[in-house]
Amino acid sequence: MNFSIPENFPWQGGAYTEEIVSSIILVATTMLLRIAMEKALRRKAFFITEKQWRVISKLKTASFLIIAVGLFVIWAPSLRSLALSLTAFAVAIIIATKELIMCLSGSVVRVVSNAANVGDWVELNGVRGQVVDVDVFSTTLQEIHSDGRSYEFTGRRVTVPNAVYLSLPVRNETFYGHYVYHKFSMVFLPNNDFEHIERLVQDSLTHDMEPHIELARRYNAALERKSGLDLQDVDPEIKFETTIDANIKMNVVAFLPTRKAVKFEQNAIRAALSAITKESKAAENP
Repeated sequence: MNFSIPENFPWQGGAYTEEIVSSIILVATTMLLRIAMEKALRRKAFFITEKQWRVISKLKTASFLIIAVGLFVIWAPSLRSLALSLTAFAVAIIIATKELIMCLSGSVVRVVSNAANVGDWVELNGVRGQVVDVDVFSTTLQEIHSDGRSYEFTGRRVTVPNAVYLSLPVRNETFYGHYVYHKFSMVFLPNNDFEHIERLVQDSLTHDMEPHIELARRYNAALERKSGLDLQDVDPEIKFETTIDANIKMNVVAFLPTRKAVKFEQNAIRAALSAITKESKAAENP
């Protein structure tokens, strides 16, 4: 679709030079100040802390708002004379920038619903990660393994357009940043001493959690107050079920420190496997 500039278009003949120059100065000054402030924050830090990410994110949002308001103030007196001439161009611009408008609308939804803030652990459009930056157009995540069992960063960053807030669910997993209800299972034969295996798994998890148990209880209580729900206790919960091939499946749910959840799981599984191995050897050599 081609649009031609009307002969009486008011921009011709050098009009609005003052507004154009003022706009360029406003944008350049605001961006330079923002860049200088970001460099000052990053200068002495080898790693960027969560607090610094929050400040950087707020700087980006503030700079965008300053530019938007400033441009409106600069151009407001001229908008009336430009309105009729720009009608055709406005339609084309809206069509061409539909995605950007959706991102802006999604940014409003994010702020109003408090769906994702810097530091939160979220799942957006199938991507799990910690929010490290948000602006009016996109949300940047430090990606976390998406298998639902690992809680380690992949080292990759993923930028998701804010339009996803308009049409897709946002899963906020912020409390996973410290403690998590970690689940794992084991399957063994019916002739194994499952009560002994249960005690070994319980003892292993209890031993590993001993240095963390008080903090875990306080964190669990805080989650209950925040959510208004009666959550599972911090003590491990073990349940049994039979599989389709008549074996025994042990399901374990434990409230564990996120960074050590997999390690504690492996310790418990190793304790159980050690007992099963000893049982097998004893049966072979009575």
